[in-house]
Amino acid sequence: MKPNKMQAVIAALYGAVLLALVLLPPWQEAAGREASYRKDIGRGFVWAPPKAVAVECYFAGCVTAPQGYFHVLLNWRLLLQQCLTLSVVAVLFLWMFRPQRNREAEISRKRGTRLFTSLLLALLIPPTGGVPFGAALAGIPMMLVRRDELWLLPVIMTLVLYAACVLVIYGLIASVLWFRRGRVT
Repeated sequence: MKPNKMQAVIAALYGAVLLALVLLPPWQEAAGREASYRKDIGRGFVWAPPKAVAVECYFAGCVTAPQGYFHVLLNWRLLLQQCLTLSVVAVLFLWMFRPQRNREAEISRKRGTRLFTSLLLALLIPPTGGVPFGAALAGIPMMLVRRDELWLLPVIMTLVLYAACVLVIYGLIASVLWFRRGRVT
């Protein structure tokens, strides 16, 4: 089956963003001897990772640890979460805008299509700058299995923030479509 225009645009956007994620992955710095210390140091080109940064008050007595004490690691977990979330959302968009008889797959025609688009776009938003909502929502069952004292608070906050993002995106889509139809006087 030949893809329609919308599917071609979705595939091109997916490819470009996935390529950017892979070529500019997230990096962490780790201490030389301790496996527990990890600090995000941002994104950098895959063949030229960012340099480690000195950390103040790392040693006892508030002594600064020099830059040479740390080494740079690729943050595989975050990269995998971002790429998988992007891939799932792209596949769902391709499915949503598939060609069908007697059905127009335009976002402007149906409220359900706009809502589903808002739900999918909100999955890509990283609320804390790292893990997207899609990966955070997929991790909720693990949070329910491994309960600690405040296990319910992050679950509720993730769901509330996701719902708020969906509503904002839906409102933006609806307002853009409203302005595009010429209802502004």
